Amino acid sequence: MIRTSHYLFAALCLGSLFACSRQFTDSYIVPKWCFAVFMLFIVLAYEAVNILFYRQNEQKDTRISVYGFIIVISCCLQAMFGVVQFLGFLQISTTLWVTGSFDNPAGFAACLCAGFPFVGFLLSDSNKYIRYVGGLIGFVIVIAVILSQSRAGIMSIAFICFILLNMKFFHKRWVKYLSLLCFALLLSGCYWMKKDSADGRLLIWRCSVSMVKDAPWLGHGIGSFEARYMDYQADYFRQYGLNRYSMLADNVKHPFNEYLGVLLNFGFVGLLMILALITLLIYCYKKHPCAEKRIAFCSLISIGVFSFFSYTFTYPFTWIVTFLCIIILTKEYIAKVFTCPIIKNTVCIFILLCSFWGIYNLVKRVMAEKEWGNTSRLALCGASGKTIPAYAELEKQFENNLYFLYNYAAILLENKQYEESLTVALQCRKYWADYDLELMIGENYQELDKYELAERYYDNASMMCPSRFLPLYKLFHLYKNMGNRKCMLRVAESVIDKPMKIKTSAIRMMKREMKSEQAQLLIEENNN
Repeated sequence: MIRTSHYLFAALCLGSLFACSRQFTDSYIVPKWCFAVFMLFIVLAYEAVNILFYRQNEQKDTRISVYGFIIVISCCLQAMFGVVQFLGFLQISTTLWVTGSFDNPAGFAACLCAGFPFVGFLLSDSNKYIRYVGGLIGFVIVIAVILSQSRAGIMSIAFICFILLNMKFFHKRWVKYLSLLCFALLLSGCYWMKKDSADGRLLIWRCSVSMVKDAPWLGHGIGSFEARYMDYQADYFRQYGLNRYSMLADNVKHPFNEYLGVLLNFGFVGLLMILALITLLIYCYKKHPCAEKRIAFCSLISIGVFSFFSYTFTYPFTWIVTFLCIIILTKEYIAKVFTCPIIKNTVCIFILLCSFWGIYNLVKRVMAEKEWGNTSRLALCGASGKTIPAYAELEKQFENNLYFLYNYAAILLENKQYEESLTVALQCRKYWADYDLELMIGENYQELDKYELAERYYDNASMMCPSRFLPLYKLFHLYKNMGNRKCMLRVAESVIDKPMKIKTSAIRMMKREMKSEQAQLLIEENNN
């Protein structure tokens, strides 16, 4: 029986997958989170009221099955969206082929992999036509993940397929070993498919391990990767010099491993808590095994495998699926808690109050996000000077938002308000170690004639991303303003000799200018 809660859950899933809005500065991820959180509060409030004032007459298993069907249908629609993109019937704003309603293949594949095991609800149905539909949907999802070229997605899907086949068909030991060998070969193939990208992630993990060593037990705190990682990457190249990773190092915003992210934020204490939760879920599965729990467990495994190689929990849909799986695995124990009327009523009232409070604050945040989006678009149209009062007002609501602070500092710099820009940029620097931010701070210091500080930030930007030319180019002109001919020659030579990762007209222009400047400097030295 389809109930109101099912319609609400369907809206929650579809919104977390498809919500996009150009009214936000981030058109893809922020709208999904805003819609998902809003619908989550609505679902929780509805369920709380329902439990408080109405009897539950429907069977729990049926309800869970319906939730599984909703996830499958949502993933099927997203997969079809991606396939249509691949066939060229939809115009997308990125250069990548298959991203679905996301800005990159990682989010697209992560959500599909999270929902893929729920196809089992259709495959286990007594109606053969529903089973056929389930098989077709599963095939479409697999094809969409492959077309996205997400290596994490391909490995996640392959691992789940191996588990399912092992449960159903593989009874001989040699077949299991052969399957593991095939998975190992697939892993190797995914590495060689995008070798440079894979080696770049090895660099990220290596530098992240150094971060873990500095705060192993409790971690560096929430947001520590954004706040500190690029400094560690710069220190790595200062220590080991330019090597094979130099051309691969980029401006990094994620550790590309959720477990490593937990270690960085919360240390081994946080990781042990995650492992304890996993152990508890395994216990709950083995204590009351059934088909729906097996599906939920496979979904968590799929998310877990994907999380080894990407940022799975950046997207709200994976959180929704994860919580649903946890509820499925622990439903017997949750039911025991709610048998006590006092506990049940207290929890429901608390959820109800939190939902109202959350909706109120979310509406305020959405209005602020839209105002920021409108202001930033106005600035892009050439009216940045007129937007400064609006940015100053918005800062009260986004004082800890690193992307807003960066945007605000850039607007102030564009309008030559160097002192104000520097103040905001240094505030942003507390939350974000970023290549572009280093350049901005350096430029502000240079314009304020604080050359030593400008040199420090330009040099740090150069170490963060050694393949980039712009920091060296800015350093050259800084030394030119200082009249430091020795450093000018050294930097000019570095720019001339540096190999180009991507051959662009801007880099060629810099090289030509440096050759001309070098020649002029050498002529002046010879004359002297």
